[in-house]
Amino acid sequence: MRAAVLHGVEDLRIEDVPEPTLRDGDVLIGVAFNGICGSDLGLVHSFGVSEHPHPLTGACGPQILGHEFSGVVRAIGAGVTDIAVGDRVAVQPTYRCGTCARCQDGHEHLCEVIAFHGINADGGGLSEYTAVPAESVHVLPEAVSLEQAAVVEPLAVALHAVELSGVQPGQSALVLGAGPIGIATALNLRAGGVDRIVLSEPSETRRAIAAGLGFDVLDPNADTVAAVRERTDGAGADVVFECAGVGAAVLTALVAVRPRGAVVLLATYKEEVPLHTYLMMFGEMRLMSSLAYSRKEFRTVIDRMADGAYPLDGWVERVPLADVVEGVQAVSEGRRMKVLVEVADV
Repeated sequence: MRAAVLHGVEDLRIEDVPEPTLRDGDVLIGVAFNGICGSDLGLVHSFGVSEHPHPLTGACGPQILGHEFSGVVRAIGAGVTDIAVGDRVAVQPTYRCGTCARCQDGHEHLCEVIAFHGINADGGGLSEYTAVPAESVHVLPEAVSLEQAAVVEPLAVALHAVELSGVQPGQSALVLGAGPIGIATALNLRAGGVDRIVLSEPSETRRAIAAGLGFDVLDPNADTVAAVRERTDGAGADVVFECAGVGAAVLTALVAVRPRGAVVLLATYKEEVPLHTYLMMFGEMRLMSSLAYSRKEFRTVIDRMADGAYPLDGWVERVPLADVVEGVQAVSEGRRMKVLVEVADV
């Protein structure tokens, strides 16, 4: 089968590889679409793949990439129930040990040895077929297309952050960065009943996309903090979501949030970010990070998607598997927003 395999930094290749072996309890997926994620860009351009077996999965490089994907069930392993050949599915790509203190406390998404299909486990969504544990599979309702289902994972990442923040309908929110996770965060805020949402984004192209989705969008080259305060009667935003991944945006978040508000960090940072403790102290704001999602949150996204909560128009586009390397580069350079790789016509 054809697959996109990462051998090292800047070494992503389309190759012929063996089809996966179907083990007991697993489901074989014929992959339809796989989204290119910021985590994939980090692996391709900065981190490469580990030469050491992962403590949970035993996997090591080379690695088939892809953890945001949808497809059709082509075969089921022994012991699998409630899933049938032909089911259209989205795949929750997280693996956890189930025995560490975090898992035992109900925080499986924070497992001490967490792994992700398509990052540090055998197989990935950028291949014609991939095998995953049956418990990772979510059968789709008829109202959700396979293209939509390929963005469930990043939308679930954003939903978890929104839930973690405690923001309520009627409150205000600022989203810093209108890339895919920023857009996903804003869509989840709106789906949850928050209607006072402001996005800040330096890219004119991304500002236009966010505005096309009906959001109030600012250019951070102007005074974002002043604009937010003007929209909140001088108080500042109840919650700020930092999705840009630059240190200056963290400072903006701490200044733009109202006293006793919340700042949630969804981004990852290449540089060390200074923490302005006095600013935090005199505002008594909460600063927290957000990682991944629960199974319930993953399913909530699918249910909301069936109700039309997450339009794809304007911010999601396709490329064929043969063009995945160019697609990765286009996303890295900001020429494209959210790219779905059309792996196979299923």
